[in-house]
Amino acid sequence: MLATTLVLIAALLHAAWNTLIKFSGERLLVVACMDSVALLFAALALGFVALPPPGIWPWIVASAALELLYRYLLIQAYRVGDLGLVYPLMRGLSPLVVLALTFIFAGEALTAQQVTGILLIPFGMLCLLWRGGGGERLPWSMLPVVALIGLCIGGYTFIDGHALRRWPHPLDYLVWVTLLSAWPFPLLALLGKRPAFISFWREQWALGVAVGFCVLLSYALVLWAMQLGSIAEAAALREISVILVVLFGMRYLREPFGLPRLLACGLVLIGMLVMKS
Repeated sequence: MLATTLVLIAALLHAAWNTLIKFSGERLLVVACMDSVALLFAALALGFVALPPPGIWPWIVASAALELLYRYLLIQAYRVGDLGLVYPLMRGLSPLVVLALTFIFAGEALTAQQVTGILLIPFGMLCLLWRGGGGERLPWSMLPVVALIGLCIGGYTFIDGHALRRWPHPLDYLVWVTLLSAWPFPLLALLGKRPAFISFWREQWALGVAVGFCVLLSYALVLWAMQLGSIAEAAALREISVILVVLFGMRYLREPFGLPRLLACGLVLIGMLVMKS
């Protein structure tokens, strides 16, 4: 029950920070501010965490690399697609990736009911390919980008979960992954958009801090949940954020809520109920 609660809170926070990034016209600067907050947290926490054992470093480096690629691709995708279309498509693929990696490499035992519930979620996301999800169609050229984002999410989720099986210190792990992944975008903003970055911090610092807080807390809660229970199930439960994002997009970004998005949300909910019943 605790793991489920942690994942659901993390899903709310994840939906919130993605909505804030999509809402902003300067997404690179928002991500740079978000990572600046995360980097500051990690630097302050450095004196209170343990050094990872040598065998954990490849997992940390791999996770950080996938998260960096994920953020870069996310900025590109949000430039051309609705929040309520891009987010569900990319998040819907990740449970399949985690499930496949879990079966192939980890041998984690899942019941037929859990597998059925997990599979309903990505199938729900396929509804969004029908008539652009009820709104403007995502350009076909962006579908590989969105698919790659889903692969990145599934990849680093699997890596994080199994790294914590080997080194069960979620806060320490979070700090080291953040130290590796949170500096490139602030550096890129300083080198390429220094005046705009400084101005953005001065005028919209609250947005940067809010996104940074949501990202860190969401990530920390998911790491904790994966340590407590099934990695594949935690990855799938987190997709409740899909429903929240579709609703946030409709409410705050004036995005449409057509039949495809309704079907997608319904299948996600059914998948959750089947998985947890």
